[in-house]
Amino acid sequence: MGWTGSSKSMASAGMDPLVAWLVERGYVDVVVSTSANATEDVLEQRGVPFYQVDPDHVDDEDLWKRRLYRFYDHVVSAEAYDDMEYFLAGFFEHLAATWSGSTIPGVRFMHELGRWLDAQGLGGTIAATCFRHGVPLFVPAAPDGPLSESYRVARERGPVVDFFKDYEIALAIMNRFMTPGPGTAAIFFGGGVPKDFIQITTDNTVFGGLGGAGVSTECISWGKESPAGLNVMVFADLTIALPLLCQGLLEHYGPTHVRPARRTIAAELRARLDG
Repeated sequence: MGWTGSSKSMASAGMDPLVAWLVERGYVDVVVSTSANATEDVLEQRGVPFYQVDPDHVDDEDLWKRRLYRFYDHVVSAEAYDDMEYFLAGFFEHLAATWSGSTIPGVRFMHELGRWLDAQGLGGTIAATCFRHGVPLFVPAAPDGPLSESYRVARERGPVVDFFKDYEIALAIMNRFMTPGPGTAAIFFGGGVPKDFIQITTDNTVFGGLGGAGVSTECISWGKESPAGLNVMVFADLTIALPLLCQGLLEHYGPTHVRPARRTIAAELRARLDG
């Protein structure tokens, strides 16, 4: 079973299509993401352009006056970003009208968001891709991103999202599918929470690491990984490393390959999401 987690500004940097590709090819069974990476790809799917800037010489006050939001070395129209938040408010209103319960697990909330985005013609987003392939999308800090503003402006807000329920669901998935030995893996792009197993990040550990980028072997002391497991920590720019990783998979397995093991668990995972 393969898990992947992502942090940093992957979506605005154009990396989400590669994560979607990993899902479509069956290389990923579960996705754990920051709120931004699970939603900001809506911008690109709606045709909103990003523009590069020089992070060493950019004038943030000037950007503020020009109504541009910055993500390190690229910017986006503030108006377009705010419009995205108002657009996503429509999902909360839709959920309020269609969900009968008073609460909803966080992973099911993201599943329904993916269903809604797919129906809106935004099937290339991470959430919609995970929905179509029955891949659980966990966003533990969903309020830390555009969804909070979308929730605030929604006319109807619907059920309370129960993120603690996600913990039970994640444990059930791990206990069911993550058996000891070869075939179980997790990879985290840009650090994140947690940061175990395989990690690609630019943050080093001189002062303990940033963005969840503690040394990757910490997980062994917690009993999360066997000392005999393959533990790798790569210090690299994610926008370089992730394309290389995907290119390596493409060259090794070929353009039409879909991981066979994915087929054996897809139906059961989808049933857990739809149940």
